[in-house]
Amino acid sequence: MARNASPASVVTLDFRSGPAAAADVLRGDLSACDMTGSCLWLACDETTTVERLITRDGIRFAEHQAFNLDRIFELPAGNNQEIDIEGLAHDGDYLWITGSHSLNRKKPKRHEKDPKKALRRLSSVESDPNRYFLARVPLVPAEERGIYTLARSGIAGATAACLPMASGTNALAEALAKDPLLGRFTHIPCKENGLDVEGIAARNDRVFLGLRGPVLRGWATILEVEVRGGDSGLLALNAIGPRGEAYRSHFLDLDGLGVRDLALDGDDLVILAGPTMDLDGPSRIYRWRKALKAEEPEIVTHNRIDHLLDVPHGKGVDHAEGLALIAADGGERRLLVVYDSPAASRLHKGGTAIDADVFVLPKPR
Repeated sequence: MARNASPASVVTLDFRSGPAAAADVLRGDLSACDMTGSCLWLACDETTTVERLITRDGIRFAEHQAFNLDRIFELPAGNNQEIDIEGLAHDGDYLWITGSHSLNRKKPKRHEKDPKKALRRLSSVESDPNRYFLARVPLVPAEERGIYTLARSGIAGATAACLPMASGTNALAEALAKDPLLGRFTHIPCKENGLDVEGIAARNDRVFLGLRGPVLRGWATILEVEVRGGDSGLLALNAIGPRGEAYRSHFLDLDGLGVRDLALDGDDLVILAGPTMDLDGPSRIYRWRKALKAEEPEIVTHNRIDHLLDVPHGKGVDHAEGLALIAADGGERRLLVVYDSPAASRLHKGGTAIDADVFVLPKPR
């Protein structure tokens, strides 16, 4: 039985090492997180960087360092356009990263008084080529135990690699455009029930991608792909679908919500879910039991999903966007949750730090 959850604890994320203005952008627009050792990896959907914070006590995360993906990969638009990073996940020696793969419609300025200007912005739909980003980057151990950096190459032959990105597409987006169910949504902007990747989880060569949209008659979508390493730092997709598609589509009954983030817990997939449209809550965490046992496209009904807890949200603020599995003292599993549009009460004075929530992860049934 799900319950309205209060955080078990609150942790502080401090981006003090960078300029105050940049730190204020980061803490106000966090879109994804993951944790390896003592490192908390975070992303802001308005940059081309992955941020690293380090904790010494499990309460304060600081020593901020940014890793610019433009220095590891050849991005189609360089660092002049955002990647719109919406998912981070680690597996073995790699950190996996995904962009949203979405179109973007401009929105009127908050207090716009000119109807013509507002209409022009609403009529503008953009395709940013950097958004079609799916990659893995080696986690390189530092001398200090539990600390990692990101680099083009790592230990045991690990090398950075991504799906080739053409102008406004990649192999996955091209395949989805032909899908009888999902294809029509590839032409619709994100946050309007269009295609919008928000969450990633990986195990070996299997990668799960959670979709904020489309939600089909209340059913959320999780894509599964299987990757293989190619030449010159490129990834390719294996044909794993029932008709030779480069993906499998899994449809889940998440009470009408779309996926905001994913994390693997053993063979289970922990899912952060929220509204597809640009709305306040509800925000919930689910468990898809034995997700890694799926070998075919799945229709995952309520009896195979545990509704674990409801994450608090505010009016216009505190939209849960990312979650990371962490281990507390005694081996208890917990979830760290970060928020987009954070409430003012989360923001520390000085413009560099923000509070995130930690929840107890209910045990599997």
